[in-house]
Amino acid sequence: MPGMMDNEYAVRTELFGRHTNGAYVQFIKRMGFEINVKSAQGAVVVDVDGKKYIDCIAGYGNCVLGHNNPAVSNAVIEELRSLRPYNLPFIHDVQAQLARTLAEMAPGELECCFFVNSGAEAVETALKLARLSTGKPGVICMRGAWHGFTFGCMSVSEPSMWKNFAPLLDHVTHVPYSDVAVVEAAIDERVGCVIVEPIQAENGAIVPAPGYLKSLEGVCKRRGILLLFDEVKTGIAKTGKLFACQYDNVVPDILIIGKALGGGVMPIGGVVAKRGVWSKFGLSFPMSSSSGAGNAPACAAALATLRTVEAENLCEQAYKKGNLLRAGLRDLMTDFPKIILNVSGAGLLLGLHVTSMKCASNIVARCAGEGVLVMNAFCDRTKILIEPPAVIANEEIGEVVRVLTRAVAACDGP
Repeated sequence: MPGMMDNEYAVRTELFGRHTNGAYVQFIKRMGFEINVKSAQGAVVVDVDGKKYIDCIAGYGNCVLGHNNPAVSNAVIEELRSLRPYNLPFIHDVQAQLARTLAEMAPGELECCFFVNSGAEAVETALKLARLSTGKPGVICMRGAWHGFTFGCMSVSEPSMWKNFAPLLDHVTHVPYSDVAVVEAAIDERVGCVIVEPIQAENGAIVPAPGYLKSLEGVCKRRGILLLFDEVKTGIAKTGKLFACQYDNVVPDILIIGKALGGGVMPIGGVVAKRGVWSKFGLSFPMSSSSGAGNAPACAAALATLRTVEAENLCEQAYKKGNLLRAGLRDLMTDFPKIILNVSGAGLLLGLHVTSMKCASNIVARCAGEGVLVMNAFCDRTKILIEPPAVIANEEIGEVVRVLTRAVAACDGP
């Protein structure tokens, strides 16, 4: 039977490589992720031979509740069995309930919601809403940011990541992250908004200087432009708060969410905005014309996710477990100062800064071989992202640190 399963996996991989993405197949082989998965629950993935892996990639941030959370899965199944229509033009109850719940849980005066199919669509929606609301095409964004793979998202992301796709959107200005002065200097009569991640996830979980977000809020208010927070990666309890901006008590004009909102079961994204920004939303049909946006099963997953976060106090869990994991990573930095340069992030979105891309990739591959899954940051591959689900057990965190320690010790250095 194992031989048959191995053959099935080989056929599956060959078909995927031939018809979908051969480069990705080579990538997972190189990184040690060629795993024939049988099942997954919580923070653990199990292969067909019974080997367990502690998953600190967690669907690139989708699985803050862990894999196959029963409350989320059951909510989706119940909606699928309801025999009600799932999509537009009908307004269904679960979408209305999700919108109300988000309005109640979001910070400040954020109360108007729209749901789409992904975080990238949510970023696009926010950028369109900012232009519709202000009438101005200019956007200020941050170097080192990653907002998604669509043209609008890439336009406001780290320029080195999209050079093969240029030219993209006009009137986009990239400035250094965590520097309020350069943002204010870049504002002119064409600028309608600033888009920023409260923590730059794919640049290595980079936390800005204290007071940066608050100062940015002040500049935007003073200059009459909108502030957009992309919390697709940092939102829904990942950093120890429901949204990372809550650490600084800053409320954007538009909040962008996705990934973990679907509980690791369904894809969904959304924007939550202040009512004043929303006033022109329904007046332009292209603002809200996605036929699959806010479908009932996805909204059911999101509503169950938010209820689970609240019922199981996952924000506090992520905060406490993040502190435990961070302590272990800081010990690594102390023990291997020539290899580990820094530890960054908040809650369970943490970055391990390594002296070279080769060394970081070797650490990732060695960890996979020993049953711990971590990943290089997308925009800076000298950094390793460690973002397990909030349901990870303390003893599993201990094993993650032990495996990382052995992997770093085996690293040849820069």
